[in-house]
Amino acid sequence: MKIGPITTRRGDLEIVVDPIDVEPGQRLVVFGPNGAGKTTLLRAIAGDRAERIAYLPQRPYLFRGTGRTNLMLGVSDAERATQLANRLGVGNQLDVSARSLSGGERHRIALARTLATDARLVLLDEPTAPIDRRDRATILSTIVEATEHRSAVIVTHDQEVAVALASELAVMIDGSIRQSGDPSEVFTLPADDDVAAVVGVANAVSGIVSSVNDGLVTIDAEGVEIAGVGSGLEPGDAARALFGAETVTVFTDFDAPSGSARNRWAGTITSVRPVGILVEVVVEDRFAAVITPGSMEAMSLEVGAVVTLAVKAAAVRVVAAP
Repeated sequence: MKIGPITTRRGDLEIVVDPIDVEPGQRLVVFGPNGAGKTTLLRAIAGDRAERIAYLPQRPYLFRGTGRTNLMLGVSDAERATQLANRLGVGNQLDVSARSLSGGERHRIALARTLATDARLVLLDEPTAPIDRRDRATILSTIVEATEHRSAVIVTHDQEVAVALASELAVMIDGSIRQSGDPSEVFTLPADDDVAAVVGVANAVSGIVSSVNDGLVTIDAEGVEIAGVGSGLEPGDAARALFGAETVTVFTDFDAPSGSARNRWAGTITSVRPVGILVEVVVEDRFAAVITPGSMEAMSLEVGAVVTLAVKAAAVRVVAAP
């Protein structure tokens, strides 16, 4: 299914998006910060379609009547709709007045209705925004199953939601799609500094291009050589090496294996802090890695310890410096 091209405006922000193909069974997630134009894009897609669509706005509206009355609007398969309501945790609220439902309950009923329709295109705007975190996994898996054979476009600013739902990921910044592709590639190999900042790439190291060889670009970053994937760069150009903390392997200096990682640096740990269930280790105030608490304990890592870092060149994106 082809979507676009789309050109629209919200205030001073112009949204310009080239045509996008979203195949049946594909979930295109448009990911970006608040104010990037994601909701405006989704509304434009909804208004651009001649065929029937299923659209869940960020703040869905329920009509007077019961939860069931609202659930069945535009739905031909009542049994399927009820199953989805049960799965989303509002099956016991269907005979309650819509006016007495909480915001989260109204959202779940609207989501169940949207997923229960037989529309070929499903549009979801921040589908988990008002959902309690403890229920998020169930909501996400339900969305995946319900859109298995349909095209879906989903917008979110939440990286966890993007990773869970996307079969194709598009990063939107200031009204335009700056990078799209396989989610793992977008998150680990951002196209530029702006995308790196949005997807949360921890390492952005500045340097000067020292060599270019068959798409492998090496930069000199104040005496540290970093090799990665890049294009359009020449020796002497100012550049940045971008790579995620999760791509960095940490060894104690005496047990670093010879392995295939092209990039290797030794340094001193300058800070350690918890990041969710992991631990972020920063070396020389320049390079960040994430490891498990168990690995940290096994290697006796602490501030002041000397370690070796290793990163495969394929996990590094080298881009022109801004």
